[in-house]
Parts: sequence; C-alpha cells; structure tokens
Amino acid sequence: MLRARDLARLGKLERQRQELATRLGLLSTRMDMTEDPALNAARLAHASWAQAQRIGLNQALARQTVLTLDQKARTARSVGRAEALDKLAQDARRKR
Repeated sequence: MLRARDLARLGKLERQRQELATRLGLLSTRMDMTEDPALNAARLAHASWAQAQRIGLNQALARQTVLTLDQKARTARSVGRAEALDKLAQDARRKR
C-alpha cells in the first residue's frame, strides 16, 4: 500500500516538474528589432516580462526538482521494502 502511494506521489510530482519545464521552454527568448520604435518598446517590455517569468519558473522548477528527488528516494525505499516482503511471503509459501 505504501508502495502504491509513493509511486502515485512521485508520478504527480514528476508531472508538475515537467509542466514547469514545458512552461519555461515556451517563453520566447528571441527579440528582433525593427524600424518601428513603438513595436521595439513593446518587444522590450515583453522581453522584460519574459525574463521575470523565467526567473520565477526556474526557481519553482528547482524547488519541484528537489521535491521530486526526495520522493524518488522515499519511493525507492517503499518499493524495496515491498519487494523484500513479497519475497519473504513467497519463501514462506514454498516451505509449507
């Protein structure tokens, strides 16, 4: 039961981490300047906004990665324990 719970949590955390990475990848990084000063000003404003978004998403992604790695360790312990218990149960059944 703990194994299933931990695997579900790990899957959820990994999906959240992947969503953050995808959002980060979708932010534009290229900005072409033109002859139009108004368009250039809008592009610069957007670039500034995108940079702030990238900073926030990178921080969130780092936090999410730590949570995911921590959960991976917990899940590995749960899976290992469950497998050990399954093996002991199989051995006990064979001895009967």
